[in-house]
Amino acid sequence: MPETSFTKQCYPIAKLILSCFILLAFLLARPLQGAAQNNTSVDKTIDIEAVAGLKYDKVRLVVEPGSVVRLRLVNADEMIHNLLVVQPGARENVVKQAEAMGAEGVEAGFVPESPNVLVSTPLLDPGEEASVIFEVPDREATYPYVCTYPAHGMVMYGAIYATRNPDELPPLDEDPNIPEPVRNEMAASNAMHPYPREMPTITRLFMPESSLAAIAVGMEKDQSYNWDAGYGFLRYAWDGGYIDASKQWDAKAHEVAELEGEIYYRNTTGFPFRVGHQDSVPRPSFQGYRMVDGYPQFKYRMGEIVVRELVLPADTTPGFRIEYRLENVEQPIWYALSTNDNLRVEVSKGTREADIVKLMPKEAEEFSIAFISEK
Repeated sequence: MPETSFTKQCYPIAKLILSCFILLAFLLARPLQGAAQNNTSVDKTIDIEAVAGLKYDKVRLVVEPGSVVRLRLVNADEMIHNLLVVQPGARENVVKQAEAMGAEGVEAGFVPESPNVLVSTPLLDPGEEASVIFEVPDREATYPYVCTYPAHGMVMYGAIYATRNPDELPPLDEDPNIPEPVRNEMAASNAMHPYPREMPTITRLFMPESSLAAIAVGMEKDQSYNWDAGYGFLRYAWDGGYIDASKQWDAKAHEVAELEGEIYYRNTTGFPFRVGHQDSVPRPSFQGYRMVDGYPQFKYRMGEIVVRELVLPADTTPGFRIEYRLENVEQPIWYALSTNDNLRVEVSKGTREADIVKLMPKEAEEFSIAFISEK
């Protein structure tokens, strides 16, 4: 049928109406962004900080099913972070999808296109912040939130409990939905007041001469040390006791813990590893720890190299031994030894010249260094 002039005249009007419907549908499909600008639509606002040590300062949140929650993320760390809320049980899958994005992930904020992603922030540089609005479904469930920047997602996450019965949640130190290192810390903290009687033990708190990501570890034989997750190395070790953190617990302020005993070892070199060249100091990326026979084995990366570090009391005390396991080593490794008076150093492999040890790739895969006080 030939096109009439009336029909031709109707096309612009029809196109305008269609455009209006498309615009309206687009706006209706984006209620979260609209709610983000309108406080009256939000039932609850929760502030979360990304902090040193690949962790959020809150690892468990409780909300009402069917509520509207604003999640405000502040990046208080020195690394890039984001936050995604995902469907129940989907965290590990979303993390793997983000890892698979490779270099293209930067532009997309390492947020994979997946129905499992409910809301997400952009990537935040240190000091930046962003908010997202999470419309909590009516059904009770546990919704993970996670940082999907590469190498972060397996340790940096938490859980949003949408529940009408918050009193029925498991204790933090037994909650399978929060990171294992946090559970271990809570278990250690519950066992100590003002400091533990049984060793070994581990506590996250503010320590002297350390970043905010300090980890205190009490070992057997009255040996203790401070491992700084913010910088990726052992700061110092002491003999004769553990810590008294009562000031921190009583004041709940940023007061440092007091050491029970005497420091006999201090790190004087900073991060000890050099890769490929004696002057090439990599920047470590902390990835958490797991417990090995009661002691934390720290894991971090130096580029492609994966390092596992386990600190144990030495056979002769005061003293300690560090057992290292490295993966993906293809170049020579140098290890800078800290200089301490009245301290003997024993290395299991490599070639030592003065205060530095050179290890060939095969030697670096597994070696140990012991620091023994001779006072």
